[in-house]
Amino acid sequence: MAKPKNLAATEEAAEGSTSTGAIAGASTSTSTATTKPVATKRSSKSKKQKQPVLETLRTVVPNIFQECQKSAANHRKNAIMLRKIQEQCAEAEGEKGEEAFNNEFIRNLNVVLAIKKVEPTADRVVQFVSTKPEAEVEVEEDEEEEESSISATFVEHLMRHLLKGITVKEKLVRVRCCKLIALSINSVGALENDLYVELQESLMARTRDKESQVRVQALFALSKMQGNGDEDDDEEEGSTIIKEFLNLLQHDPAAEVRRSAIFNIAQSKATLPYILERARDTDTYNRRAVFSKPMSEIRDFRMLSIGERERLLRYGLTDRDDGVKKACTRMLATKWIHQADDNLLEFLERLDVMGSSVAEDVLNAFFDYRGDILESLVFNDIFWVNLTVESSFLVRVFTEFCRRKDDDAQFDKVVPEVVRHAFYIQKYSNIMQQAEEEDRPEAEFIVTQLLMIARLLDYADEIGRRKMFGLLREMLLLNDLPDKHLECIVETMRKISLNEKDFTRIIIEIISDLRESTEVEQEDVANQSEVDDDDSLDDQTMDLSDPDASRKRKHSAVDKPRRASSAAPLDEADQARKDLETMLNKVRCLTITKYMLERTSEHLQESSYMFGLLNQLVIPALGMQEEVMQDLGLQCLGLICSLERNLAQDNMDLFLTCVFAENATTHLHVLSLKIVFDLILTFGLAPMSTQITEERIKNDLKATLESEEPEVQAIAVEGIAKLMLTKVLKDTEILRTLIVLYFDPTTAKNNHLRQCLSYFLQVYFHSAYDNQVMLGEMAVPILVQLIEMQQEAKDEMPTPVNMAQQLLEWCEPRRGLEADPDKGLVNRNIDYGLQANIAIDLVKAMFSEAPYVRKFLPNILHKIPLDDDAGEIRLKKLTLLIGNLKTKRPIVEALSKKNLMTVEKNILKMFEEAPEALDDDELTKLAELTEEISFVDKFVAPVEERREVISIAKGRKPRAAAKKVAPKAKANEDKLKRMMDEVDAMLESSSSEKEDNQGDDSGSDVYDDDEDDEED
Repeated sequence: MAKPKNLAATEEAAEGSTSTGAIAGASTSTSTATTKPVATKRSSKSKKQKQPVLETLRTVVPNIFQECQKSAANHRKNAIMLRKIQEQCAEAEGEKGEEAFNNEFIRNLNVVLAIKKVEPTADRVVQFVSTKPEAEVEVEEDEEEEESSISATFVEHLMRHLLKGITVKEKLVRVRCCKLIALSINSVGALENDLYVELQESLMARTRDKESQVRVQALFALSKMQGNGDEDDDEEEGSTIIKEFLNLLQHDPAAEVRRSAIFNIAQSKATLPYILERARDTDTYNRRAVFSKPMSEIRDFRMLSIGERERLLRYGLTDRDDGVKKACTRMLATKWIHQADDNLLEFLERLDVMGSSVAEDVLNAFFDYRGDILESLVFNDIFWVNLTVESSFLVRVFTEFCRRKDDDAQFDKVVPEVVRHAFYIQKYSNIMQQAEEEDRPEAEFIVTQLLMIARLLDYADEIGRRKMFGLLREMLLLNDLPDKHLECIVETMRKISLNEKDFTRIIIEIISDLRESTEVEQEDVANQSEVDDDDSLDDQTMDLSDPDASRKRKHSAVDKPRRASSAAPLDEADQARKDLETMLNKVRCLTITKYMLERTSEHLQESSYMFGLLNQLVIPALGMQEEVMQDLGLQCLGLICSLERNLAQDNMDLFLTCVFAENATTHLHVLSLKIVFDLILTFGLAPMSTQITEERIKNDLKATLESEEPEVQAIAVEGIAKLMLTKVLKDTEILRTLIVLYFDPTTAKNNHLRQCLSYFLQVYFHSAYDNQVMLGEMAVPILVQLIEMQQEAKDEMPTPVNMAQQLLEWCEPRRGLEADPDKGLVNRNIDYGLQANIAIDLVKAMFSEAPYVRKFLPNILHKIPLDDDAGEIRLKKLTLLIGNLKTKRPIVEALSKKNLMTVEKNILKMFEEAPEALDDDELTKLAELTEEISFVDKFVAPVEERREVISIAKGRKPRAAAKKVAPKAKANEDKLKRMMDEVDAMLESSSSEKEDNQGDDSGSDVYDDDEDDEED
């Protein structure tokens, strides 16, 4: 690694001490004094060899460069040969001989650097030159200081020459010079301070070069100067270089530059978070590089925080590219596991499985990659008796992995029989009930894993099935059971039950027992308190003269207020406690009901138990003020409605009302909207419109798209997309709103919404030709609306042309699934010139839209492909509209006008001559031009624009060249005139055959029929 030469080392060298690391000598007085006598002494011994060496220098060195171009295998030998020639030159002429060799070496190098093409031979020469300093360093290890100065002089001369080349104009010269520095600097020891500083400054400047290849090589060279990247690094230069690395790592637009920064930046606690960000890089190779290089070579992955480990693993294992997934899995299974002493439990401890959302994916990826260790995993009785958080999680994931791979033999080796497993669940459930507050989460987690394993067991053994059923029933009656346990228990009971009807009956009976037990406890408490109060008062007011005094209770008027005042606080506390217990019991009952309904498809009329559950538990929960009760009640009602159509029809109004309830929470709005979409997808839109109109449902769905709550807006987009893809809903206004939302800058941060729309719009329009026709009819109004929005938020929206190109891509029939890409345009029912209709609508919009909108329309028109598929009639419509547009409302902007003229010329090129006379069948199509001609006749340009055009025309100075019309433009005008005259003639000849077109207004009919002829 290159470093600046220490001043103390320079002083020691001046005193005569030898230093093998000081390569950049030959500049001090000591080196000069020592080399001259040696050169003189050796020159006296080899006077006969002096002249031949210098004379053959210009032939030997080029021959070596020539040889190294052929193959990289001889680079080592040629480098040693060059070293010998260099020593001979130094022996022959001393410093002059060194200078002659250096100059000849640079002369040959310049020939390679100046090559203007990317040549493999030039790359091999560059690689050879980079090995020369390395060979110099190896030879110097056995040399004296006087001889080492030869290499120092050569390295300094080479570096200073390369520094001149990294600032030249030619791109490849800069690339090769930076590459040479990058390859050579690793084999260079210490450099002179001024050369080191100059080298660093020059390379830092090249990190902002306009060519990405130069920046890549500059980063590679700077990586040798950045130090270790630690926070306690005292070198200011190293910290500056690391800052430059981080800047390029985050903001450089070239993927290869960011990749070079990923590979070469020093790893430290300060730089690791920035490297982790590249796991979400837009380039696939960069994402893969994060896992294959820096994160695999990290000293200890505990340098990353738990949150950073979680994000890194989630990014890698859920990446859309398989190569990135494999790189992440390889990193886990071969590198990180070794840092945990190849112990899976130790590895899981470092992932914090209790709060991790990716630990399960990590283990599954590990099992897939390391199939060789599956047989070595042992789960014996000692393991099951001493379960921990990590071990329980490991065995649960492994059992699910075996079930997914259909490895029944391995599964049977891991899990115990059903009776023993029920014993383990009971054992750890008792530990959970007795655990302290701080230890309870871990105990709950272990029980959860055991219950999840219970879902996978085989209950063919009747004894084990009954044992498990009784245990799960008892657990459901516990007061403080977590929701995750409830879900697992209900799912396991669904598997244990004989059929679906038996399952619902058992769960409803358990819910009834829960409700009755709570009511009985409350009654017992209330009765006991009344008895205690009466007994205490009877002791004070008992009449001893009455023989039946022990059975009679008398209360004086003075005692009543005292009794009421003393009992009131007790009644309030008891009432609050009873209300809390009642609510918690209802919450638990509703939760069990929800899990049951999610796992049943039994029709409501076939289960009489459901009606009692609906009327006594679900409906009252909707009227309570607690949010949790309303949410659970609404979920249960929605699930019940999905089982019964009549019930869904009756409650659709309620769900739609909840969507827009002002005093409700966002969660309630989202939940209600999800229920609405589920019911429509289940039963259809028409069946759900019996109690309320279909128009109201569509209006409410459209209103949700304009909601101010981003979550509600995203759920609405997702639900409507599903309805449209399944052809349940078809509405142009809603579709138009979805397209506008896709480009709306206010939804830029709503990733859920944008991702849904980016998938839906492409699939929807390419899946059916009818959808493309619908888009073509409303494309221009959408474009006008988007242009108006873009004028208010120019920096936050794409350009109008880009947005129009996206609409045109959706509206391309050739991209649809109904088009056959192999056999060409076979489907005759598809109009492959559909985009020509959009072009006609665009030209019509140029007549009426505001100037700030219409200036973009010709540029959009220029992007529409118009070919023979558009048809002759539509092309004539365009020529008619464009011709009238130029006279009645001309385009003023230069670029827009140029694009409009280009479109017109391209259309006229398709007609070499005027069209032939039309036959009777084609004459029937002439009515298609009537709309365009009537549109043009009725149009009157705004007064302000007419004045503006006149003023512009008057303000122009006459030009001599304007008197002569360009031959090409005149030919186009003549062609258009011939076409229009021919159409007029055909219309006049056919007017006698059309009785309903005769009348006094024949003058206007000429235009109408003329337009029809053009269409044919």
